[in-house]
Amino acid sequence: VFVEKGVFEIEDSRKILQAGKSAGLRLNLHGDELYPLGGADLGAQLGAQAISHLEEISEKGIADMAKSGSVAVILPSTAYILRLKHPPVRDMIEKGCIVALGTDFNPNAHCLSMPTIMHLACVNLRMSMAEALSAATINAAHSLGRGSTHGSIQPDKVGDLIVLKERKWEHLIYQLGDNNVIRYVIKKGDVVYRG
Repeated sequence: VFVEKGVFEIEDSRKILQAGKSAGLRLNLHGDELYPLGGADLGAQLGAQAISHLEEISEKGIADMAKSGSVAVILPSTAYILRLKHPPVRDMIEKGCIVALGTDFNPNAHCLSMPTIMHLACVNLRMSMAEALSAATINAAHSLGRGSTHGSIQPDKVGDLIVLKERKWEHLIYQLGDNNVIRYVIKKGDVVYRG
């Protein structure tokens, strides 16, 4: 549900989300991007799997998300491209929120590059490289309800991963705009890209 002023406001969003939950769907919503409507509070209250954007999240929204375990899906390219204020990611992390990263790929935020997203998260949102890596992998999988099967390299998990040309994984983030960092992309154990 797109919870924003002039789109689906709080009470309409509550009805839509409750109907989805009653139908057995996992809840995922767009909240508090442009206006502090309380989308994070609502999503946490209803047990949303994930809430995206959160540039205008309140202190209460942060506390509610930390308590509920709803994943905060942060989209650094959106705030960058649209010149919005950045979501308070450091505060979210310090208060116990699960933070994931995504691209928000759409016509007004045209970015498909997760290394660029991770770089923006480190530079603009003050995330450490290790936090950005976790947010882009295991936490992102958790935001989709797949944390037990995807998002980390472990026995019995799906073998989706990349192999880098560099000796240190940090170069994936550090080398902004360098498309020559990735040697292989592996999907379900099969090489699908060779760089």
